Amino acid sequence: MRKVRAVVVDDEPLARDELGFMLGELGVDVIGEAANASAALEVVDEMEPDVVFADLRMPGPDGIALAEALKKRRPDQTVVVVSAHDDGAIRAFEAEVLDYLTKPVRMDRLEACLERVKAQLKPKKKAAEEPLDRLAVKRKGGYVVVDIGDVIYFQVKDELVWAITQDDRFALDLTLAAVSRRVSEDDFFRSHRGCLVRVSAIKTIEPSGTGTYELLLEHPDEPRVPLARERVRRLRERIPFAG
Repeated sequence: MRKVRAVVVDDEPLARDELGFMLGELGVDVIGEAANASAALEVVDEMEPDVVFADLRMPGPDGIALAEALKKRRPDQTVVVVSAHDDGAIRAFEAEVLDYLTKPVRMDRLEACLERVKAQLKPKKKAAEEPLDRLAVKRKGGYVVVDIGDVIYFQVKDELVWAITQDDRFALDLTLAAVSRRVSEDDFFRSHRGCLVRVSAIKTIEPSGTGTYELLLEHPDEPRVPLARERVRRLRERIPFAG
């Protein structure tokens, strides 16, 4: 079974980092994070996670209001509320959240929560999508066939998903989340909510401040793509930092 894909929402960066680390230790792929409800809605729409861990008390709409908004947009979306207080539990369960975790979150309690998340996913499991090996991309009234093996990276730009090869770029009629599900995890790495890169094409990993990095890719244009803070540890697992 593939890894559970999660988004963490909390207005405190340290709290996001701590929960993200714990989830990673339990084998969860943290594919995005947000500091407030409005940003979370955008991240969830783009990343299509299996579960959203939402802090209860945040500036603006709280975690329960976020859960309600997510349920309206994505009725099957699994949400877990996290709070330093237990006074929101009744409201949370009325909003049909899966679980309510109190801070500081214990590892055994988080592990039990994830078992519930996985149990929720099984009934919703869709027929397996075919691996994406080739794409027919519309161009000048016809279609150009693109081999996924030729793609260096996929990037969201100008509200379109682009597939970039060594000598061309193609606009796709697919979301980046859909592409990510169908390409090989051995070959590609989601470096950022808007970037999916071929691991073997990563040439250098350069700090860009505040715990973030940029990836310089093997390509004639030497493109640089962002590496989100929450994805650094995952990349270290793929390409160990030995220096």
